[in-house]
Amino acid sequence: MSAALSITVDLDGAAGLPGGGAGYEHRLSSWSERTYGITRGLERILGVLDEFDAGATFYVPGITAQSHPDELEALAATRHEIGHHGHSHRRPDELDARAQRLDVVEGCRALEDITGRTPRGYRAPGWELTAFTLGVLGDCGFAFDSSLMGDDRPYLVDAGGRTIVELPVHWALDDAPHFDRTTDPGGLLSTWRAELEEARRERRHTTVTCHPEILGRAHRVDVLRRLLDAAASQSIPCLRHGDAARSLVGA
Repeated sequence: MSAALSITVDLDGAAGLPGGGAGYEHRLSSWSERTYGITRGLERILGVLDEFDAGATFYVPGITAQSHPDELEALAATRHEIGHHGHSHRRPDELDARAQRLDVVEGCRALEDITGRTPRGYRAPGWELTAFTLGVLGDCGFAFDSSLMGDDRPYLVDAGGRTIVELPVHWALDDAPHFDRTTDPGGLLSTWRAELEEARRERRHTTVTCHPEILGRAHRVDVLRRLLDAAASQSIPCLRHGDAARSLVGA
């Protein structure tokens, strides 16, 4: 396996607020900050990806797709891939078994209705995947997940008796925790470029995660541009998660 990079974007919208955004409709500042990611930040991130002809995987909650169908239809018409990010963006570990199953099924239906395609990849809201939800993914025919941290390279997991690919994540490679601590974009770029260099040296795949309401800010989006430039200068391909899963284990 040669080195490869995947850019993933959690397109949460207002569903990214606590509890999936329920009860936040009257808190217009909080609501508008989240929708900024779709109305402005998404455009900036797509523009940078286009500069490098790079495909990315966008993980989208079902209710976000339903709230922004035009944007999701337009995204589905691009080179990019759309994955499942829960229906309500509630953490699976906070739901009972019935609600976990329903959340996966409803999210699939919402994404299929708008994009015309069945999602093959899943990412748990809050990266709190449960064994039960993992089993539901197997039942529903998902090919890969991106929620766990058991390795820094892809591995296989059991999903209710069916094997799927795990494309692991880590908080250090996510823009949200970084900008919770500081406003400096340079620190995030340094971390991501160091990880990319180690992935090149170890000949492995790595994933970074961004949010358009965070990295899509004008003074931050250059972090993504400079990471992609570093990958291009070293001939490291940028793979969508579905392509990475297929290339790694034939999923």
